[in-house]
Order: sequence, then C-alpha cells, then structure tokens
Amino acid sequence: MKTKKLIATAHAASVAFATIGSTSMASEITRVVPTSQFGNGGQWAVWAIFTCSASIIVAAMQKNALKKGELTPPEAWTCGLLEYYNAATGKLVYVPHKTICTLPERCS
Repeated sequence: MKTKKLIATAHAASVAFATIGSTSMASEITRVVPTSQFGNGGQWAVWAIFTCSASIIVAAMQKNALKKGELTPPEAWTCGLLEYYNAATGKLVYVPHKTICTLPERCS
C-alpha cells in the first residue's frame, strides 16, 4: 500500500512541476525561422543528388521486377532515365547479375 501511495505522490508532484515550468517558460520561447538552407543558392545540388540516387534505386528495382537483371552503366549514369525509356519502348536488354566475390575461397 505504501508503494502505491509513493507512486501516486511522485506522479502528482511531477505533473505539478511540469505545468508550472511550461507556463512560466512559454513567454520566453522564440521561433527561429531560417532564411536559407544549405548555404546561399546551393539547395538545387542537394535535391539533385538525392533525386538522382532515388531514381537509380527505383530503376534498379523496376528492372529486377521485370526479370531483366541489373542496370547497365549507361542506365545508371543517366540516373535511371535511360532504363525508363528502354522499358517504355521495349528495348530492355537482359544483363545477368554478377556476384561480387571479395573472398575467392568462399565463392564457387
């Protein structure tokens, strides 16, 4: 019984202190609004890098789902756009998956 009363008292005290602290500090909170992100005018570079890498991943997943193997280097160099064009025109070429073997004794 003492444990339940101790827990209830601790809970009531924490709730009381939480409300006191938040009402007194609410007037001191200031919002910081950034005027520019990633420096001056360099936002496009960050978005281009993330968009290109995401497009390569989606193109590789699409080619794998169509059972056409892995992306060719030109398809990856164009951020997957060449793969989308080849898939739309029916010119996809089968490229078998290559196993990457760093330890020759384990690969056979």
